[in-house]
Amino acid sequence: MPPARDGHRARWFLWPLGVLLLATTGGAIIAATGGPEGPSPEERARQALQPTRHTVIYQVTSPGSTSALITYRANGINNDKSVDNVKLPWRKEVAITAGPGAAVTQVMATGGKAGSVSCSIRIDGRIVDRQTAKGQFTDVSCSSVVQPGAG
Repeated sequence: MPPARDGHRARWFLWPLGVLLLATTGGAIIAATGGPEGPSPEERARQALQPTRHTVIYQVTSPGSTSALITYRANGINNDKSVDNVKLPWRKEVAITAGPGAAVTQVMATGGKAGSVSCSIRIDGRIVDRQTAKGQFTDVSCSSVVQPGAG
């Protein structure tokens, strides 16, 4: 009759085999389900700050035929341009980049004797601000902020 000790030794070898089987099964389950869903918070923040290009359309209108002065933000940061004695309605299209910081769009106009002047800003086809000022020689201003990653 064999010693009882050999039977214990045979069962002892089953433990590492069971652990290996459990680890392999767990790894297969994680691989099959893809782990955590979606990007990490750090990855989402990095994606949100990616520079994005936008088309901006500035418009100024008035019942009168000219505006004494129009000033607009040309690049979304700090490049203001001015035109004077402009025939109305006036329209200017510019391309801006938002990112990693925000971009600012702005248009200001001085009306003439017509009694009112209006401005509007469209970003990527959507009106984001529209204002009207009433009175002779009045000023009107429209502005908006474009966040990086906004599209």
